[in-house]
Amino acid sequence: MSDQSKQEGLPLGTPGTMATLLTNRDELLFRQVFPGWIDEEGVLSSQAFRPSKGDKGKLSIARESLTTAEEAFKYYTTELCLSSAGTWAVTVGETLDAGLESFDEKDERVPAHGFIDFRELGRNEAERRAKRLLARAKARGRLFPC
Repeated sequence: MSDQSKQEGLPLGTPGTMATLLTNRDELLFRQVFPGWIDEEGVLSSQAFRPSKGDKGKLSIARESLTTAEEAFKYYTTELCLSSAGTWAVTVGETLDAGLESFDEKDERVPAHGFIDFRELGRNEAERRAKRLLARAKARGRLFPC
C-alpha cells in the first residue's frame, strides 16, 4: 500500500473500518496488559507489545488524543469485559523508532481504537521490535492504575 493511501485513510484490510497513519510523534498509544504477561516479580513480558496470532499482525492500542489511560482501562475491563493488569504506553515516535507504523482504526464499538502494524514482520523480527517497545513502556511505567 502506498504512503498516500495510508495517509488518506483508505481501507487497510479490516472490513467496516478505515485506518489512517498516525504522525504526531508525541501521542501516547495506550496498551492494556493481560495479567498473565506479568511474572511473579512484576516484570512485564514482551508479549504485551507483540501481536498474537489472532491479532493478524495488528497490535491494538487506544489513542491518547481520544481517551485517557484510565478511560481506556475502564472501557477494556468494563465494556469489553476483558482482564487487564493496567495501562502502559508507547508514543507514535517510539513505534517509528522501532521501525513500526501506527494507525487510527476507530469504529463504532471502540472509538479510540488504533493499532501498531506488525503485519509484514516474521516472528523473530516482531519479537525484536516488541522488546524495543517494551523497554520504552517499562521506562514510562504503568499509567493506570498508578
